[in-house]
Amino acid sequence: MSSRISSVPLYLHPERVEEELAAIGLGPEAELTVDQVAPFDQMHYYGNISVAGAVGRLGLVPGSRVVDIGSGFGGPARYLAQNIGCLVTAIELQSAVHAAAVQFTKRCRLSHRVMHVCADALDYPLPDATYDAVVSWLAILHIPDRPRLLTRVARALRAGGGCYIEDCIRQTSVTKENLDDLASFLYGPSLSGIAEYETDLAAAGFRDIQATDMTENWARFVATRLAAFESDRTRYMRVHGVPAYDTLRRFYAEIVRFYESGTLGGIRIVARLP
Repeated sequence: MSSRISSVPLYLHPERVEEELAAIGLGPEAELTVDQVAPFDQMHYYGNISVAGAVGRLGLVPGSRVVDIGSGFGGPARYLAQNIGCLVTAIELQSAVHAAAVQFTKRCRLSHRVMHVCADALDYPLPDATYDAVVSWLAILHIPDRPRLLTRVARALRAGGGCYIEDCIRQTSVTKENLDDLASFLYGPSLSGIAEYETDLAAAGFRDIQATDMTENWARFVATRLAAFESDRTRYMRVHGVPAYDTLRRFYAEIVRFYESGTLGGIRIVARLP
């Protein structure tokens, strides 16, 4: 599965965070703060605004034990560790992205609160009834067996524990041709509608499932993101090179196309165990 995910254009240039930091004078040996890395280290929509929303909805407090599924460069994990005092297990499948995350967390002096793991979330051993919350941003669509994943997540949570998920979904008006195109481009074996997501959560044992359709909101976000990226073209090419710009611009443009065609949608889910 790792090689398939790594072929998604968003993940083809994992050194871009380090290059952005170097461009503002923070070389590979420089100590960092979470705020310095935050503009570059998150691949989901709305960055720390979304992570702060998860904190409130889950009621996270200092000492809360959290698992982050598909943790990427570690931005959400570091935010939870630094700003809330959580203890985070950050699971990321892609080795290059994982390695970068480890270094950023070390440079932010947060390794005592964030444990980075390079592993498949379907296989990594999670102790039963250990964690207060599980979070995930735009990652579960890549995992081929969502029911099994959610069952494992539910077992790992303590009674009353919660999950916060933001993920891509397919829209109800999607054609099979467009869906096949989307699933191939994003590597999204678990893309589904909202109802299927809720069914999988309920089957895993979750209750009080609150699913919010974020499609309209996220469609605006990706259109704005593309316009901002294109306006930053000269600077981005200078820092990262022309191929890196072209690759990421294509990804952003394709995502806009998928939203506008009625193919791609988004969901935010908050659910709890009894």
